[in-house]
Amino acid sequence: MKILDTAPKSAAKTTKNIARSFYAVALGAMAIFSSCQKEGNQATPVLSGADVTTAATSPSTGQTVSFNCDSTYGTVTLDASGVYNVANFFQGIQGTTGNPPHIAHSVYYYSLADNDGGCDGFDLIFSGTANADISVPAGYTLQYTTTAFASITSSTTGTSVSTFGYNRILMAPPTGATTLNTAHPGWYNYDVVNHIVYPIAEWGVEVSLIVTTSANVKYKVQLQDLYSNGTPNATVQANNFPFFKFRYKRLN
Repeated sequence: MKILDTAPKSAAKTTKNIARSFYAVALGAMAIFSSCQKEGNQATPVLSGADVTTAATSPSTGQTVSFNCDSTYGTVTLDASGVYNVANFFQGIQGTTGNPPHIAHSVYYYSLADNDGGCDGFDLIFSGTANADISVPAGYTLQYTTTAFASITSSTTGTSVSTFGYNRILMAPPTGATTLNTAHPGWYNYDVVNHIVYPIAEWGVEVSLIVTTSANVKYKVQLQDLYSNGTPNATVQANNFPFFKFRYKRLN
């Protein structure tokens, strides 16, 4: 039985603990977020038993299905435009007691080719504070773009980045729209007063990723939230994370 405590054995397919530092003081949060940015293109660790192939999750148009990969929770839905919409993606143990009442793996893996957790090869790596830093395996390229998600094509080019995590540390809750911080681009802002993550996409400024695999297969990916059901369960120090909401589509 494959238990996804560490990385799957191979990233060749095209494709624990929740960090509690979200509850630190403002100054500490700045240091934590700086130190948690990790380099992409990392070596692939070995997971015993990961050579047993997991069936791909292949919903029909309009269908919502659960993931097949062990210790992976959530669903994926294929919409009429060919976009896969992932809800409540979580890897770890659910149904435990305590605060928070779940135990998340320190790193999540997702296969864009299999539409599932990365039990048999992966394309996305979720690591760092609250698993919110996104990177890709060795041999891949990762770019971000502010082109609207629906308008991104295989010819769209973006700015290369090794890890895509936070955009800004906020000293107060957001008011109105924001602009992308080109000095440190990312997919969310973090409010250190209330300890809540605000995805940039929810503020009306789209930012998406272009993932190019080692086999030159391209995907567009947009991270949309990290709270269960896309909503924090409290206005201060919500603990229903990291349950990722994101969408993606193959471009070629």
